[in-house]
Formats: sequence, structure tokens, C-alpha cells
Amino acid sequence: MHRTLPILFLAVLFCACRAEEQPAATDTPVEQSISEALLGTWETVEIEVNYASYEGRDTLARELIKEADWGRIYGAKPPQTTFTPDGKSKRTHRFQDGRVSDVVNGLWKVESADTLLFIEPNKTLYFAYDLKGDRLVLSGLTDSDSDGEVDDERRTVMRLVGRTE
Repeated sequence: MHRTLPILFLAVLFCACRAEEQPAATDTPVEQSISEALLGTWETVEIEVNYASYEGRDTLARELIKEADWGRIYGAKPPQTTFTPDGKSKRTHRFQDGRVSDVVNGLWKVESADTLLFIEPNKTLYFAYDLKGDRLVLSGLTDSDSDGEVDDERRTVMRLVGRTE
């Protein structure tokens, strides 16, 4: 009996130590909140707009601007939008030679678990978002043809080009 007691004690001690072990760390990255993930500069690589009525006429129209179209068709670089931690945004449009053609300052915030709010001069925009890695897709209704009706379906694809500290 004297020999089995130490073995029994060691077995109990071993089981108690194993029960307190921490689970193994995984290589799964911690998911960032959308508020943190947006911080940085994003380049618009594609815009698709489906107009419910075009220029006030009862006609449907579709516009698709792909990445290569910016320079070839429009003589411009893709617009770049910078999102800062204080809720400000700045979208810069440039000619192909790099000169600035327009700057739009605005505000942004996470409106809900699936919606971003953007406030720009004379407009408030709500977009559903899908963020996968360095790609951000914004989708929502806008007044893209300036006919006074928020009825144009817009999808914008952006690529992360730099992080904001």
C-alpha cells in the first residue's frame, strides 16, 4: 500500500496540473472593428451606378468605371479617400499628371453593424459595406445624376493603399 500511495498522489497531481493548462494559442488574427480597419487611404478602383431615371427622364442607364478607365477615358487618377480617427474624410481627385483637380472634405462614422454614414457638402449618404482584407465595397442608393431623387444604385470598390497612424 505504501508503494501505491505515492503513485496515486502523482496521478492526482498530474491530472490537476493538466486541468489548469491554458488552451493553445491559435494563429487566427484578432478581428478589427470597422472603425479601426477603415483608417487610412483608400483608392477607388471601380464604380458602378444603375440609374433608375437618368437626368430626369424616365429611362434606365448603367455606368461602370473600371480601374483602367480612370486614365484612359477620364484623364484622371483614381480618387483617393483618407479616413482619420477623428471621423473626418478627405477625397482627393487628381489629373493624370498628379495635379489636384478637386478635394471633398467630409465626415464619416459607423452607423450600425452593416452601415456607414458619410456627410459631405450638401449630401448625407448611407452605404452598406463589405470589408475583406484590403478591399472595401460600399453599396447604397444615391442621387448620382443630380435629378433630386435618391434612386440610383451605386456600388464603389476601394483598395487600401496606406494606413493612417
